[in-house]
Amino acid sequence: MLRRLAELVYPRNIYCMRCGDTIDDSRRHGLCDVCIRCIPWAGENPFQAYMDEFAFDDVWPVVRYGAHVRGMVHGLKLHGQTYIARNVGQLLAERVLMESASWHVMTAVPLHREKQRRRGYNQAAMLAEYAAAELGVACRTDLLIKPRVTGSLRLADSRMRRHMLADAFKVPDCKRREIAGKHVLLVDDVCTTGSTADACARALKEAGAAGVTLLCFAASAGYRKGEDA
Repeated sequence: MLRRLAELVYPRNIYCMRCGDTIDDSRRHGLCDVCIRCIPWAGENPFQAYMDEFAFDDVWPVVRYGAHVRGMVHGLKLHGQTYIARNVGQLLAERVLMESASWHVMTAVPLHREKQRRRGYNQAAMLAEYAAAELGVACRTDLLIKPRVTGSLRLADSRMRRHMLADAFKVPDCKRREIAGKHVLLVDDVCTTGSTADACARALKEAGAAGVTLLCFAASAGYRKGEDA
C-alpha cells in the first residue's frame, strides 16, 4: 500500500531524490545532472583493510556515505520518502552487475517487528525487493529476523555497537535448509561501522551459509573514520 501511494504522490523520476528539483523522466536514477556529478560514487570495498575483523566476506557499495548522500538516506529511513527506494534499488542492481562473483540468494537486514510497525516499512527490505525485481531474481526477506530490541545505535561507536548487536539476529530454524552451503547477498541502506552487517553475517554463517556479501547503497570510507548515520 505504501508503494502504491508513493507512486501516486511521487511519480517516478519527477523529482531529484537528492535535492528535490524537478527533473524529466529521462533521468533513470532519479537524480538531476548537478547531483549526479557531486555524488561520491564508490566502486571498491572501503573496509578492505579490516575484513579480517568481520564475518561478511565482501562489501559492494554504490556511494560513499557523507554529506552528499545523507539526505537521501535519512529521507528514506526516517522521513517516509519511500519513493527513493525505487531508484536506489535500480542502482543496487547495477552495482551487482558490475561484479563477477556468484551468489545464490538475496535477503535484507531485518528490523525488530515493533520498530517496523512504528515506521511502517523496512527500508532495507524495500531496497532488496526493488533490486531483485530489476535483476529478475527472487528476494527472500524472511531468512533473517531480529527477535530483540537493541536500542538506538546512532551515537554508539563500533565497539559499543558490536556489544549491543551480539546475537541480535537469527535465522529461523525453518529457513536454515534454504541457506545451507549458499552464498547470501545481504542488502542494507547504509554501512558505517560494519557492526550490523557483521552481526547478520554471523547469524547467517552459524546457520550454514557458505559466504555473505553486503550490498549497500552507502558505505563509509572505513569504520575507523566513518560517520555515524
